[in-house]
Amino acid sequence: MIDLAEYRLIRQLRSRRAATPAPPKVELTWRKIGLIAQLMIDPRTGARAVIRDTRSDASRYFWSVLGAGEMEPVSDGRTGDLAQAQSIAEAALRAYTESGVGGTDGSDHLPA
Repeated sequence: MIDLAEYRLIRQLRSRRAATPAPPKVELTWRKIGLIAQLMIDPRTGARAVIRDTRSDASRYFWSVLGAGEMEPVSDGRTGDLAQAQSIAEAALRAYTESGVGGTDGSDHLPA
């Protein structure tokens, strides 16, 4: 049998959870940082996505995703289309930050 006080407590907890708004989705935007590079930073984690225009004929745009404070990319690739490079790099950055692998101090790495 459920106690009346316990019942009230359960109802209060449920109503608080329902009233708590979902965390806002972080708006990520590309910033041009030079003639050949664009940068996107996730402000929550410090992880970043970078696109470089190599100005070569095939697979002209090189994209990479780096954890906060890291020099080695956790993900990278090449494509011949800027819009495609932006789309892929943004998706990779979101996947990296949402996976919870990247710590805010840059100390965590992707699992092997």
